[in-house]
Amino acid sequence: MNNNNHSILEEQQTSWFTKHFVVSHYLLNRVIVLSINVLLLTFLVVMNTQQEISAAKEYVQGNLNQIKKSIISLAYRNERYARTFSKQITTLQAPQTSALVDVHYYPELNEFGFNRNVYPSNLLNGSLIGAGKPTDEIEKETNFFPFLDDLWSQQHQNSIKYNYYYISHTSKYFYLSTKYSVSDFNTRKHFFSTSLYNHYRSDTNEQYQNKEGFYFTAPYTDYITHEKVITLKSPVHKARQVIGDIGVDIPIASLRSAITLPRNFKAYLTLFFNNKAEDSQINILQGSKTALGPYLTMKVDIDEQNAICAHLSILFFLSSVIQNIIIGLVIIFLLNYMYSLLKKYQFQKNHFQLEAFTDSLTGLFNRRIMEKILPRLVKEYQDKKTPVSIIAIDANDFKIINDTYGHEIGDKALIHIANNISHLSRKSDIGLRLGGDEFCIVLPDCPLDKAMRMANRLSIAINQSRFCEHNVQTSITAGCIEVTKNESLNDALKRADHILYQNKKNNKITEQLKKYQ
Repeated sequence: MNNNNHSILEEQQTSWFTKHFVVSHYLLNRVIVLSINVLLLTFLVVMNTQQEISAAKEYVQGNLNQIKKSIISLAYRNERYARTFSKQITTLQAPQTSALVDVHYYPELNEFGFNRNVYPSNLLNGSLIGAGKPTDEIEKETNFFPFLDDLWSQQHQNSIKYNYYYISHTSKYFYLSTKYSVSDFNTRKHFFSTSLYNHYRSDTNEQYQNKEGFYFTAPYTDYITHEKVITLKSPVHKARQVIGDIGVDIPIASLRSAITLPRNFKAYLTLFFNNKAEDSQINILQGSKTALGPYLTMKVDIDEQNAICAHLSILFFLSSVIQNIIIGLVIIFLLNYMYSLLKKYQFQKNHFQLEAFTDSLTGLFNRRIMEKILPRLVKEYQDKKTPVSIIAIDANDFKIINDTYGHEIGDKALIHIANNISHLSRKSDIGLRLGGDEFCIVLPDCPLDKAMRMANRLSIAINQSRFCEHNVQTSITAGCIEVTKNESLNDALKRADHILYQNKKNNKITEQLKKYQ
């Protein structure tokens, strides 16, 4: 029922009451009016409470789904890493030369390995940990570790923390993506003979064989960090035999970082990770007021055995009901209710406005911002006599990538360029996708020489990193200008485009000359 209906209902009620009671029964009239207002306020409070319960459940469910989404994305990525590494091992046998790095033996621990923090000459990113003395085979296998470093170094946005590792079942060692300090450099010597290791191996435990190529372990205490973790594992194959697992350790405590609920909300909420197979649960978030009364239960299944559950105390809504009753008694409740609706609509308006200025593929701003916002911003800097530079960017051979590998890989190339623009830009810089494979960056408070250095860094970063499984690389050509006094943004961009295409033309001439030298 909307507010207009409320007004009509009140007018009709007032007319009927006035007709029958106002003149001869004034006191009774006041009692009836007061009673109707109390009933109306009670109805609104009940309706509002139901709405808040529904919204709160949806809010919590959204957080649970966000945690699940983050974990599942890690799982599929881990499966892809395992498949890729299996192909690498099958295609490239370990060189019959010396080890890529020195594998050290620690007699006092009866362990071997290396750690970059301890041995500066080690150029690998990870740490090796194994029990006993290193064999020649283990030293040769260090030549595979740079490939794992490349896989794990790919940057991914994620709301939870995690650590990758590769465990070899044949050679009994770990290669860890995290750089542990020497004080933590300890496998507890007999780890590879423990029940924990044997229970979670993908080559011996049939319950972890599934068609997706990955599985989740039950929570356990990590042997290095001593934290409660769950592990995602994917088997690594060689000659159709499982020789190891690539895993991702996710500390249970780190799942808290994916929770976006307000602080006052968290006091009434308990989140916990539940494993059906071992009938165990571990708290992620313990609300201080959850145990004081009944609660609502919500759950999201991660897989057949693991789930993330939530208990939301009814007391959270009780305090809200009391507040609404007080506001309703002083006739402010309706105003607050209307205000909340206005805020909701304003939020939607702002959201739609943001979407209108955002490129859906790359997340950068689109060309509309140049017409509505950027000209005023550039003029403000010009009035302050602050330099503003523009970098025009064009992807090289983008049509070849599209034609050779398809539009999906082409889109990944554009996203790769956009991600580098976002990563290397300052907070004040404004990255845009102008259309197709054309981009630009507006750099406030930046003279031309700094813009050119920025363009060079961006070109190197994009060219030297890979963005898909096909080992495809892309590159860019850039044109840099500094906006002159009283020069419009469109004119400045045209000037930057002219320099860009001159640079692209010169690069092609240079490449042709190299072919004939």
